[in-house]
Amino acid sequence: MNTPYKILGTGSYLPPLTVDNEMYAKIIDTSDEWITSRTGISRRHLCDGETTWEMAVKASFVALKDAGVSPESIDIIIASTLTNDYTTPNLSTIIQDETKAVNAFCFDVNAACTGFIQAFDIAMRYLMSPEPVTALVVASESLSKIVDFSDRRTCVLFGDGAGAVVLSNREADGKTVAPTEVYDAFFGAQGDGGGYMTGKAFEVATHPFSDPDKAVPEDRFGHETGIFLSMKGPEVYRFATTAMPHAIEEVLSRTGIRLDEIDYVVPHQANDRILQASAKRLGLDFEKMLSTIAETGNTSSASVPICLDQYVRSGQIRRGQTLILTGFGGGLTYGACACIF
Repeated sequence: MNTPYKILGTGSYLPPLTVDNEMYAKIIDTSDEWITSRTGISRRHLCDGETTWEMAVKASFVALKDAGVSPESIDIIIASTLTNDYTTPNLSTIIQDETKAVNAFCFDVNAACTGFIQAFDIAMRYLMSPEPVTALVVASESLSKIVDFSDRRTCVLFGDGAGAVVLSNREADGKTVAPTEVYDAFFGAQGDGGGYMTGKAFEVATHPFSDPDKAVPEDRFGHETGIFLSMKGPEVYRFATTAMPHAIEEVLSRTGIRLDEIDYVVPHQANDRILQASAKRLGLDFEKMLSTIAETGNTSSASVPICLDQYVRSGQIRRGQTLILTGFGGGLTYGACACIF
């Protein structure tokens, strides 16, 4: 695509409470060696009173400051979350109110861990307008809300946090951004694997007009843990280690960019083994597969923008570099975006 765009700024927020593997070993049958050898996770940040919207707002303010733009200049807010604090209002409208981005229209997406890159791509489509468009894309997750802390297979995997980017087809000073051909995206889904990762939102409706003798239907996925996440690890691993490389290969084909021309891949931070297996499958130098998983765990849709922001602030990701943002998640969903930072 010959698209004018620029990532004007990035931001992230991680709760101050840090929980390492030894702390988990005190409440469940596990150990630091067991967790790190299977996941690559050493510690993660968990909410201690923070809400999903509060983390989203804090990451947004950091991104706005980094971009050098005012909240009033934002035209669109797209938020990704599967752990919103409310069924309504949605997360994006709370972000609008808290940041005073009063000129923005707002909506949320939920594609689990793929949510941020889907939101990123949606924002890019709006940037194709000849009119000035500036978008705030935010992902925020409080997975500690929906994790069963008695289940050692899943509770050690997840963390909380938020990440944000500001995208625009104008510079911060209003000047038009030069078009670039380095943008494209590929997304897919495998709905028949939806049962591999599930968490209940609501039970089947009961009300004064319900037939009391009518049998309650069985859960579509056989989900038995209520709001708590349930995951079939081996099936998710097999899906992830094929879907993520496939998405990357597809987006490279669409852009005409070779793998060795990519500076970094910024992937969903689910499991270090998945990242290693995906890099091997692609033939990618593992040093180009960026990871924060040891310090953050799996923060679902927030993991890609958190990882991006941390590497931007460290100076490793620099202007003009070619990136692939990629992820996979419940649904099952997957995808990748190729872009210039």
